[in-house]
Amino acid sequence: MNRFLSSFKSAGFALLLIVLFIKPFSGTAQSVVNIESFSRAVGATLDGEQVQKLYNARLTTGNIEMVCDSAWRFINRSEIRAFGNIQIETPDETIWSDTLYYYTNRDLSLLRGRVIIQQDSTTLFGKRVDYNFFTKVAYFDSGIRLEDQDGTLIAERGTYFQNQDSAIFRGNVQLSDSAQYAEGDSLFINRTSKYLQLYDNVFVVDSTNNGTLTGDYLEADSTGRRFVNGNGYLRRVSADTTDTTHINANQLLLLDQDSTSLIRGYKNVRVWSPKFSSVSDTLFYDSSTEIFELISNPIAWHDNIQLTGPYIAVQMDSSEVRELKSFHKTIAVQEDSATGRLHQIKGDTLIADFTDGSISRIKIYPKSQVLYHTQNEDGDPDGAVEYSSPQTIMYFSNGDLKRVVAGKNDGYFFEEFPGLADRRLDGFAWNPERRPTRPKTEVAPRFPPVPQERPFALPRRFVEYINLNSQDPVGE
Repeated sequence: MNRFLSSFKSAGFALLLIVLFIKPFSGTAQSVVNIESFSRAVGATLDGEQVQKLYNARLTTGNIEMVCDSAWRFINRSEIRAFGNIQIETPDETIWSDTLYYYTNRDLSLLRGRVIIQQDSTTLFGKRVDYNFFTKVAYFDSGIRLEDQDGTLIAERGTYFQNQDSAIFRGNVQLSDSAQYAEGDSLFINRTSKYLQLYDNVFVVDSTNNGTLTGDYLEADSTGRRFVNGNGYLRRVSADTTDTTHINANQLLLLDQDSTSLIRGYKNVRVWSPKFSSVSDTLFYDSSTEIFELISNPIAWHDNIQLTGPYIAVQMDSSEVRELKSFHKTIAVQEDSATGRLHQIKGDTLIADFTDGSISRIKIYPKSQVLYHTQNEDGDPDGAVEYSSPQTIMYFSNGDLKRVVAGKNDGYFFEEFPGLADRRLDGFAWNPERRPTRPKTEVAPRFPPVPQERPFALPRRFVEYINLNSQDPVGE
């Protein structure tokens, strides 16, 4: 009889336990978890708490469905733990994980191990993710990888706001797609509008425009607008790769409009290219016209010529300078390659034309003034000519002055004397120390390329899901 009674009590307890599992339970009135199926159920005590253990379980709560190898339900608190091959389905996303701590009263899930969240065309990978099913916010505190149809993004930490389709990434941020690569210390991005803000140690390579961009802060959007604030630097290689232009400025604004690129530089702008260099407070460049406009205290250099004036325009023809223009109280200084003396040309308007990259003509009008040092047959300094004229046109060959055409003029010829080399026109400016030079070192990314491989071996249920829903099967 005692043995029969003992068997009866054990069987009754097992039956009661199964009935409890089959009935829905809830941590709060708002979050009811239903047990849809399981292969085996076991009752246990963990640290003094009653726990129900389900194996090969399928659970639902509201519009969330979960399958896993095992699930633990804590009887006296609103917590469920799931282990092994977890897959969670909601109307908005599918989630895979090795381990799950789900707090039903807060809709909060602590996902650990190999965590994957897929939403529309976006797939997120991480090893430690806190996810709220109500707010649709995911916190990745041990690495994040985001993949979509445009490319891949990785960082040390990240927060993904699914409802806003936005994300914040921090620590060694890298973005990579077929057209560009970018990196920085932190990033805010709205993927719907393709608007982003990249902070600190910004480095961008744009293969479409053969450009490299660096700075302290980058702002970009879907219109092709990119704004750099702080230590802005742009390197752009010509389409034929024969010419490289380097632009530094406190601020850079780049606008891409159809096939036209506009560049704006502000504050302490410095330009260097093999054919010309400049400094100014403001720079405008239009790729459709190939004109650099230098405004506010600009100086431009070409070979041994320095041009100074309130406004300077540099007309490029591919990689060669075709024309220099300067307006209002302009002065050009040319250093003689043989004697080192400084030829000086001054006027209200100056236009310099170039042929095959060498200066061919300079026109100065009105109120032109010229100081030109002469040489004797042996190439030694031999006096100078200084005059004023309404207009002066100077013709050059291979950079050497060959002919001068001037209107009615008033001038002097100076015999050679000590100190003649130091003679200056009013407004003279010669600043070789300010001339930009080619950067000695090329900027380069701090980090190795974004790996093609995912951060971990893919979970079995994820592989099955992808192979079922994709034409490109994958392996674990």
